[in-house]
Amino acid sequence: MPARRVPDADDDRRERRSKRTQIDPNTTLFVITLLRKERKAKAREAEAVKELYAAMQSLESPIDAPPADPDVWPAPPPKRTTVQNARTKNTPSKSRANEGGENITVKKPVRKSSSQNALSDKKPKQGAAAASVSTVSEPAPEVNVSSAEEKRQDEFVPRGYCPDLVEAIEQTMTRNGTEVSWDDIAGLEGPKELFKQTIVLPALMPNFFKGIRRPWRGVCMVGPPGTGKTLLAKAVATECQTTFFAVNCGDLASKWRGDSEKMIKLLFEMARHFAPSTIFIDEIDTIGSQRGQSNEHEASRRVKSQLLVEMDGFAKEEDGKRVLVLAATNFPWMLDEALRRRFEQRIYIPLPDQPARLSLLRSSLKEVRLDDDVDLETFASQLEGYSGADITNVCRKAALMGVKRLTRTLTPAEIAKLSQEELDLPVTWQDLQEALGDTNPSVCEENIRQYTTWMEKYGST
Repeated sequence: MPARRVPDADDDRRERRSKRTQIDPNTTLFVITLLRKERKAKAREAEAVKELYAAMQSLESPIDAPPADPDVWPAPPPKRTTVQNARTKNTPSKSRANEGGENITVKKPVRKSSSQNALSDKKPKQGAAAASVSTVSEPAPEVNVSSAEEKRQDEFVPRGYCPDLVEAIEQTMTRNGTEVSWDDIAGLEGPKELFKQTIVLPALMPNFFKGIRRPWRGVCMVGPPGTGKTLLAKAVATECQTTFFAVNCGDLASKWRGDSEKMIKLLFEMARHFAPSTIFIDEIDTIGSQRGQSNEHEASRRVKSQLLVEMDGFAKEEDGKRVLVLAATNFPWMLDEALRRRFEQRIYIPLPDQPARLSLLRSSLKEVRLDDDVDLETFASQLEGYSGADITNVCRKAALMGVKRLTRTLTPAEIAKLSQEELDLPVTWQDLQEALGDTNPSVCEENIRQYTTWMEKYGST
């Protein structure tokens, strides 16, 4: 019997190598199945690509048009109009024509308000609609080159500004609203004459108001609340044929860093473009308070600096670009020193005197009937220390006293059934006295002394 060979180390290595190279049949079957599925997917994708390519090739072939009807005229060919970007007012531009001889039309991004332009023409409403229909079958009418040039000069093209900022500033331009004339303001003859001298006369005599006679560029109205500062601004917007911007603190506020300064710069650029212009900033102390305080934010300081820079740059503008900054404040002692210096005229809007109170009473009570025992001159003397808003409230309460007496005895349904003669009762002397007793003045004597002291120190009228 042959001797049995004892396995050595080489045999162990060969056995381990054979085990590693052995392939599981299940694994092999799984791999083959995956490869078949992938091949079928590739084949389907290739068929889809062939179908798409064939569809695209079919689109290149010409489409058979239906036979033309000799009794029907063919449609006119489409007319193309070249549109170019509008130019700024200061850039010289010449009217050009395209190859077809048609005038180039320019789209207006921002246009001056028609209510503030006394020489602007009204646009026909029906004519525009008719023109849009007639352009299909009729040749385009000839455009007057001079009128197109004037319209192009009236455009403002913002450069480097966000459209939202441009829209926000454009909304501050007054277009509609209550018309207020100089006659609607009782008293305040001094401020009225100043505004006529500052705005109206320079527009009528531009050759005279130049050099040392140049009009004032900054006017700040100081006074207690309810004395007619905002009403004066409305009268300026109505009577003076200038582009009017009514701005408050909320219009210039933004949560994004740097947008408030850009809005101020854009505001003054638009005002210079649409000059002569007036920028009215109500409650100027909210954005023009004193700098260097401990609780002052960096963004607020940047806004003040930008406002000061824009206001001080007016004198460098060319002739005809008059911009007036009109501001109103109830706290003049809170204004920054540099901003106070830029307001060349600092006028005081006081409480109404006896003639102004009498005029305000007649204006407020002109819509109601007065009893024979009513003496407005005597009643005006009793309103010493009342502001214009307080006097208006007294007149309103007196006009409603008749309805107030009816509510004590009748229900609202019964009052609604009364005739106009039974409701429109005359205002009696007792009604005025009762309304005066229910209304106290909103301005105290201490505030009047503060305004008087500030005007004696910093006033310029």
